[in-house]
Amino acid sequence: MTVPATAPPRRPAAAAPRSAAPAPAASPGALLWWSLGNRRRDLLLASVLFSTHQLGEALVPVIVGATVGEAVRSATPASTVRWLGLLALDFLLLSLSYRFGARASVRARQHTEHRIRMALADRVLRPAGGVRLVPGDLLSRASGDAERVGAFAGALAGTVAAVVVLLGSTVLLLRISLGLGALVLAGTAGVLLAQNRLSHVLRRTSAAEQDRQARATALAEELVRGLRVLKGIGAERAVAADYAQDSRAAVRAARRAVSAEGALVSVGVLLTGLCLTAVAAVGGGLALEGRIGLGRLIAVLGLAQFVNGPMRVVGAAHARCVRALASAARVQEVLGAPPAVPEPAAAPSPPHGEPADTGGARRTPAPPDTGPGKVLGTLGFHGVPLPGGTRAEWSVPAGGMTGLVCADPADADAVALLLAREEDPGAGRILLDGTDLTALRLDALRAAVLVCHHEPVLLPGTVADNLAALTEDPAAVAEAAHASFADEVVRALPHGAHTTVGDRGETLSGGQRQRVALGRALAARPPVLVLHDPTTAVDAATEDAVADRVRRVREHRTTLVITTSPAWLARCDRVVHVPAADRVVTP
Repeated sequence: MTVPATAPPRRPAAAAPRSAAPAPAASPGALLWWSLGNRRRDLLLASVLFSTHQLGEALVPVIVGATVGEAVRSATPASTVRWLGLLALDFLLLSLSYRFGARASVRARQHTEHRIRMALADRVLRPAGGVRLVPGDLLSRASGDAERVGAFAGALAGTVAAVVVLLGSTVLLLRISLGLGALVLAGTAGVLLAQNRLSHVLRRTSAAEQDRQARATALAEELVRGLRVLKGIGAERAVAADYAQDSRAAVRAARRAVSAEGALVSVGVLLTGLCLTAVAAVGGGLALEGRIGLGRLIAVLGLAQFVNGPMRVVGAAHARCVRALASAARVQEVLGAPPAVPEPAAAPSPPHGEPADTGGARRTPAPPDTGPGKVLGTLGFHGVPLPGGTRAEWSVPAGGMTGLVCADPADADAVALLLAREEDPGAGRILLDGTDLTALRLDALRAAVLVCHHEPVLLPGTVADNLAALTEDPAAVAEAAHASFADEVVRALPHGAHTTVGDRGETLSGGQRQRVALGRALAARPPVLVLHDPTTAVDAATEDAVADRVRRVREHRTTLVITTSPAWLARCDRVVHVPAADRVVTP
């Protein structure tokens, strides 16, 4: 069985989101409000409907009091029925308002979480790089922190409604008694002031909680990824103890955060209870003095009981806001991370290939013109310091295969990173056909110079998806699979090319991953291909055959192989040796 001759059907490029404005990195508060920006309609609708619901709830004791007062005064069935009908309409209004308001609030919450996650994904995937957090930490920020920001968005409309109903209840109490209305206003202000004084403790403990949780998540992700190796060396108990220690630290941090939040909420509940007790006492005194009637006393007591809920909502909203700000600060750390390499404002494209398609669709870079005198793809290192103490001063001629032998493995890693422009040299220059790499657009450079690193990372999906990830040419995929011996990998798998590779290719062996990654790189047919130890996990016979086939496939294209393998070096037209010494390397 071979790799399917047809590539997966072309998928249209994803449309750019309407909200193309980048997320602000000025402050956590600015990020928090930016995340709510494109859901203003839902937030406004939810605020209006929740306010209508809360005002309908506030009117219930008022209507009941009026009904009782009317019954005491006139005792006519018609008037009682009218008031009861008004009460039924009030219940219908508040029920419908809550139902549709809750829908709008959930939409705002979900879309806010999505916007935060998309902003994080956009920053992490930016060609200039710069985000060096481990995947587990990024996952924590894109899940837990995004959820907390979304929870604040979901609670915002309820908070607005609580404020509206507090104002409405205060107005009603002011109409009954000036002192009662003043008590509610003073109580609400006291709750907010007291919680504001305690909020810094919650913000600090909340940030520590998320940080500890992110560490535990990152460690768990690393342990699961290396579980096979850990079992092989018998280190399960040691790493389990490390994870248990991190997990306990995360639990302690969560307890501190919950305790701080509980203290903040309990202060609000205590002050709210004292305020409402005072309202009930004053209202009862006014009734005993005959200054308000029975109906108004019932309304006062009902409102005093009712406003307990909105006051608690307002108090709890402060805690939600503090936790959301702590999470927004963690998200801001990622969004505000400086790029690893600068992107030139106006940069030329490499002269030997088309720029990468930034619209989202895959495309194969145009191969160089191989006519007489037109073979392009020359790489030149001029005074570039390497970690092993050397200063590179050598070139890779166009149209052939060059081997690079580094005595220090750190030098090999550095060359691959520099050519991929994941890093820039501290001094000197790297030229592509006479143009400094730093003067080229990143997308255009990476379409022209494709680096296949020593540790290959496969994409989620099937083997066929990975082989065709960089091209839509089925002939190129078939040719590359044959050259890299990935077709043998396909024949050995239970479901052939449709076998899923798992997370980062974990379902495949090391040699299988290398051959699929090599096939993916070859299928792109880049003008310049850089291979860093591409077959260290395969047997010697297969490595020799792969090197020979790659040599044939890459005929008239520039290929740099960073390796010490005799099988690969024997196929190279030229070999550059980089010793681990403090001197200039000039082959």
